[in-house]
Formats: sequence, structure tokens, C-alpha cells
Amino acid sequence: MYENGQSVTLDSILTAVKHDSDIGFTGGRTTLSYLLRAMGFEWKKTDNRRSLMERNDIVIARSDFLMEYMKLKAEGYEFVFLDETWFYSKGYASRSWQDKNKESCSSKNLDEGKRYIVLHAGGTNGFIEDAELLFPSKTKEVDEYHGTMTAEMFQKWMKEMLLPRLAEPSVIVMDNAPVHSVLKVKQPSSKWRKGDLQQFLTEHNIPFRPEHTFKSLLLKTSEIVVQKRYVVDEMIQEAGHRVLRLPPYHCHYNPIELVWSQCKRYYHRHRGTTFDHQAVTRKWRQALNQVSVENWKNYVAHTEKIIEEDWRVEVRHDASEISVIVNIQEDSDDDDDDDVPLAVPIPGPSGVST
Repeated sequence: MYENGQSVTLDSILTAVKHDSDIGFTGGRTTLSYLLRAMGFEWKKTDNRRSLMERNDIVIARSDFLMEYMKLKAEGYEFVFLDETWFYSKGYASRSWQDKNKESCSSKNLDEGKRYIVLHAGGTNGFIEDAELLFPSKTKEVDEYHGTMTAEMFQKWMKEMLLPRLAEPSVIVMDNAPVHSVLKVKQPSSKWRKGDLQQFLTEHNIPFRPEHTFKSLLLKTSEIVVQKRYVVDEMIQEAGHRVLRLPPYHCHYNPIELVWSQCKRYYHRHRGTTFDHQAVTRKWRQALNQVSVENWKNYVAHTEKIIEEDWRVEVRHDASEISVIVNIQEDSDDDDDDDVPLAVPIPGPSGVST
């Protein structure tokens, strides 16, 4: 709709999805509004009409990701995609994609049994050999599997199971799940102890007196903006590899989501009637083994097609914005004595006039 220059309102989206048999949406305006907000969109008033816009931070994150992905691909890097997922020992009554952000992808507990957490990585050459981590969860809460996959576990897996098995400099693609995003140095907050604030100021060469109160120390630390440096990112870079983080709500940029879907379908069809740990582990590994290198190549190709198309859209939008700005400047130079203000709608990043 953005590409066609149409105004994107709740009613126009509702009409479009109702008429698209492939989408199969049967809800109403309230349900659609909730789903769009959950996917990272927000409503903004433009020309006295509320139009759907993506949050600026998501637009920027996607643009940065697309630009970096295309650059690294052109440089010949090998991409390694990692992700966590989960499954129930007794399988599913149906299937759906899963993602760390419970609002971005569907997830339902449709069966019983023990829940298992999986962490793995792969690319066009298939799964990274012997890099799988599989263990039973302590909770059955569908949307809380990061409560059982800790940052320490993820870092240990990265250091001991993944990085040593990457033969050449690679680009590791992952999302911004909390377990992936532990900061090397954190920005001080009111939860810190006074001694910690004093140590932080000392490390950053900021003078203070022993009689300074907690509040005054905290105000001093607020003058220092700590650059985000993730523990895992530095671990990867020290091993000679690159990191590329997915933009929020863009799990479709990670082909391992398609791999998980294939594995879960296989597991569900072949789960059998025995669900002890040994049987579940054996059956899940069979599910992993039936994902061929060719499957992986196809999934990566499918994902890259989406990425490349989205990048082309970004480039087209950028070119159109530059063209409009140049035309406005040229008109202004020609009509310096014209007192009538010129109002020209300029399409924003998502194609909506501002």
C-alpha cells in the first residue's frame, strides 16, 4: 500500500486483508489494531488523518540491518544464523512459527508433555556440526523460555560449542533477546549501590568527594553516556568474526525459523508413544538430521530474497526523497522573491507523506 502511494489507515488495511484469501483474517478493527501494535506499528496523524507508521527505532534498525547485510554479502562473508526455540515432548496439534518476542509471532500451548529448549546455528552448509544445545525446561510457560535459557548458558554455548567450530571468518546473525544482550558496561541507575557509583566515576576519571550523596553521585554518572558493548559481541569479534543483529519484529530475516518449522513438523509426525528424555532426544535429533544442506540453502535463498527486496525498497525511497528535496531547493533558488510558502508532501521512510 505504501508503494502504491495509498493512505494506510486501519480501515484500508482491514479491507485489504479481508479480501486477501491467502491471509485469511476474520477479525475486526479492534483485533487488527492490537495485532499491528504488537508488530511494532503505531498510529500518527498526517493531514488530519491517522495513518499507520512504523516506530522510528524499528525503521532505523531495519535500514541499518539491510545495508550491513548487503555490504557483508558483497564482501563474500559466510553467514551463520542462530536462534533458540522450544517444543513439547508430545508434539503439537498444529504448528506455528515461534520467536523470542511473544507479540511478534504466534505461540500456543496446544499439547501436553515436558517442554524442551533448543539452541542451534547453521547456514548454507547446513547445521554447524555438534553445536546443538538441547535440554528440558523447568517451566511450561509458553512465552517464558528465556527464563530457562540464561545469559551464562548462552555465552558458554557461544564460547565452547559454536565459535570453535567456525572454520572461517563468518557473520553471526541473531536477534536482540535479553540472553544475547548482556552489556559489558551498564549505564548506572538508581538500583546501583553508592560504592558502585563511586567506582564507576573513578573508572571514568570523574572527580567526586566522599561526602557526596547517592543522588549527587547518580547525577554525575548521568553525564556519562556508556556506549553499548555486548559481552557476546565482543566474544565473537575477538574470535575473528562479525555480528549482525536482527531488527525488532523481523524474525522472517532469519532462515532458521523455517528450519525450526520443518523440524517440528517431523517431530510431531514421528513422535511415537514414548516420551522419556532419551526417546525425546533421539527423536529430536532425527528431526534435525532430516534437514538437508539443500533445505538450508533453499531457506537462506528464500530469506535473502526478502532481504534484497526490502533493501531495494529502501533504496527507492531514499532516491525519491532526495529527488523531491533537490526539486524544492531548485524551485526556491528560482523564486527567491516569491513570498508564497511552498508546501510539498515528502514521502517518509515508510512511504506516507509528511
